[in-house]
Amino acid sequence: MSRVAAGILGLALLLRLPRALARWDEVAWQYAAYNQPTADALQDGRLAEALTTFAGLHPPVYPLIHSLLSLAWPAPVLWLLTSVAFSLGAVALTLRGGWLAALLLACGAVQLSYAAEVNNYPLTALVVAATWWARDRVAEGRPWWELALVGALAGWVHGLAAWVAATAALTLGARRAGRILAVMVIAAAPLWPAVWDLATEPGTFRQPPIEPALIASAAWERFGGGWLLLLPLGVAGARRRPALAVGLVATEGFVIALQIMGIAAPHQFPYHLAAGIPLAWLVAAGVEAAGRHRRSALALALAVAVLQAGTSLTRDVRAQAEILADGPRALDVALAEAEPGDAIVLLTPPRTPDDDKRGTSPVLWHIPPWTRLPPVRPYAFAYDDHRHGQPRDLQGVAIYLHEQPRSTFERLVEAHRRTFLCVYDHRDDPRYTDELEARWGAAAAVGPDLLFRSR
Repeated sequence: MSRVAAGILGLALLLRLPRALARWDEVAWQYAAYNQPTADALQDGRLAEALTTFAGLHPPVYPLIHSLLSLAWPAPVLWLLTSVAFSLGAVALTLRGGWLAALLLACGAVQLSYAAEVNNYPLTALVVAATWWARDRVAEGRPWWELALVGALAGWVHGLAAWVAATAALTLGARRAGRILAVMVIAAAPLWPAVWDLATEPGTFRQPPIEPALIASAAWERFGGGWLLLLPLGVAGARRRPALAVGLVATEGFVIALQIMGIAAPHQFPYHLAAGIPLAWLVAAGVEAAGRHRRSALALALAVAVLQAGTSLTRDVRAQAEILADGPRALDVALAEAEPGDAIVLLTPPRTPDDDKRGTSPVLWHIPPWTRLPPVRPYAFAYDDHRHGQPRDLQGVAIYLHEQPRSTFERLVEAHRRTFLCVYDHRDDPRYTDELEARWGAAAAVGPDLLFRSR
């Protein structure tokens, strides 16, 4: 079993490392900025604030981890690989459900899509896996506080993780559940004021309404339909693992409730990472319960795993090829000419929705992710306000990133000696060509890009 486990973990790592390379894109740059209030609090010695500051709707643990990493070495590759480590840890803990469960999680389409994101969802997957790992140990006679400790951490990582931990506790009976839930409530006490503020803030409930047809279409396009073939095996496994079945239904029910209330975005799918873990265990149990059809059931599960792994790896290899084949861009010229005190503005319209993780950015790879890119404020603004481009320092040159022309361009031009505006992937949209020329003058063409220089 140790060799099988090592093989599965090696495969999981093999599939996730290319994800980390592919996910160095504009979305990663923008996501990283949302944790800056925590980093600022740490640098200013406001420890209590740093320990209780939410990043949007998300609790403080991931912002703390990200901020500490960034303060130690502000290179994006560290953010990406940390998420890979969290995702890999979830696979390792899932081995308790059997080698097949771990293999399914290692190759899962949803798991791989989000395995290297610069946010708290890979960490959430790890905590959810730890929850079911601890729940099984408690059910087998280990002390109840093992799950209580995981549940206490869950509330600081993500509300969905806390819900899963509470659900897992309730499957252990009233006495143990009461103790575990009490620990979770007490542990989360410092967060209750922030939770109350979010619960009474109208902006918390601003997500668009559910449109099932669009959700189904997007899920099919991004993840394929292989996971649907596993559902019958998951249903068959529910008789052997009823607690996991309760957890799976409760998890999806909670996600749907959040979507109905407008808290969770229906067009985004990282919430389903939490459901993938009990589903993998249930499918493994369903294969064991298949009796004389066990070989066919196992073959089906393996085929789905291979298909999903192959799709992910092929996509990421193509992304690496696209990155390596990319020719000279406007950014290269700007980097060659810029001197300390100058600014480079990267301007590109979104190629895909931020939740679609299939793309990458060859242009941004002209600044490799192992480059030190500490945040910088050339003028006063809130760093997590995306309208200011979330600038980062590259050897004295401030690099800004924008997805559309903004009025804040005037302020950044005033803050620097010279400004280079690199427009790429603009698809001849007049907002990125004619309108910019009226302000910046004629652009130089560099490959498919436009390069403007401040007058």
